[in-house]
Amino acid sequence: MTLDDHKDERRRRFTEVVDAYYARIYNLFCHMVTDTHLAADLTQDTFVKAYEAFGRFRGESSVYTWLYRIAINEYRSYLRRLRREQEFVSRSLDEPVETEGDSLFTQLPDPSPSALQMLEKEELIQRVQQAVHSLPPRYRAFAVLRDLEGMSYEQIAEVTGLPLDTVKTRISRARALLRRKLEPYYRG
Repeated sequence: MTLDDHKDERRRRFTEVVDAYYARIYNLFCHMVTDTHLAADLTQDTFVKAYEAFGRFRGESSVYTWLYRIAINEYRSYLRRLRREQEFVSRSLDEPVETEGDSLFTQLPDPSPSALQMLEKEELIQRVQQAVHSLPPRYRAFAVLRDLEGMSYEQIAEVTGLPLDTVKTRISRARALLRRKLEPYYRG
């Protein structure tokens, strides 16, 4: 096999990875940031970094967790850049951020519920979205990975590079914060 053949094979294998995981990584970022354009940029940056490192990927973890680790590191880099940019602006990252446009949790309409039920459902989705986005960034990623992406505690520990106990603590704290923020809506 020539060098060009190796490059072509690497590109083909990486294209398969992109096809398999692009939507999941984009969805992850949509849950963590409020701007879909920013989510797309972070997704693109994640795959650029993954492509650059693809030749060094040894398969010690699954491609899925390897990509998520790169994505979480990209998110952390984004937060560091954001903090540097906002050093002169004293706006809390804990404040809810209003979004414009479509909901990030778009659901296909179910023809059976009434219009009122659909409206209530949409309002609840928006409230959950706002609550997740208002979490401090150090907890937001953990809530998204566990409760929205369905990753196991062990996978999250692998992706974030943190001890399992730290992961469990952050998920617990994120859930407690979400419970407090959403309590008025589920008390009825």
